[in-house]
Amino acid sequence: MKRIMVIGCSGSGKSTFALELGRITGIEVTHLDRLNWRAGWKEVSRNEFDRQLDEVLKKDSWIIDGNYSRTMEKRLEKAQVVFRFRLSTAACLYGYFSRLIKGKLGKKRIDMAEGCSERFDLDFVRFIAGFENDNAERTEKLLEKYPHVKVIRFNSRRQAEKFLKRQKVIRCEKICGGCKVSGL
Repeated sequence: MKRIMVIGCSGSGKSTFALELGRITGIEVTHLDRLNWRAGWKEVSRNEFDRQLDEVLKKDSWIIDGNYSRTMEKRLEKAQVVFRFRLSTAACLYGYFSRLIKGKLGKKRIDMAEGCSERFDLDFVRFIAGFENDNAERTEKLLEKYPHVKVIRFNSRRQAEKFLKRQKVIRCEKICGGCKVSGL
């Protein structure tokens, strides 16, 4: 597993998952939000976004976090694995509001560009609320179009956490034959 996509609704935990998977595997994580936004929530041009994404896709290995449906097919053409987060709308809204509270407490998001502080956005809340209805069918059809890509679906954060824990154990066993000391 060297070329990985992490997709799903905002607030589902996909960026946190991508970062931890990157830490475990040593594969560099690219957050599409970091490619798309500059300080003050200024969006880059479509050409600039595509140029940056193309540079990432040229690499031998990558973890790409984010949906950006306009470029999903381009990423699927090269991906080996897709982690698809399909949490309930309530869970995603909870994730978003938790992020808002953490942002107010000064916690910065590594998946966003500098100068893009967390803020309440009613349109974004509506986007989250309608995400599965608006995107699920189209995304599933697109995934079916690429049978060579393994799709792993998570319906809860707990499932994602269990997966990551197993990856830590597997990596530990490969590196040192098992790490009983670490508690894994």
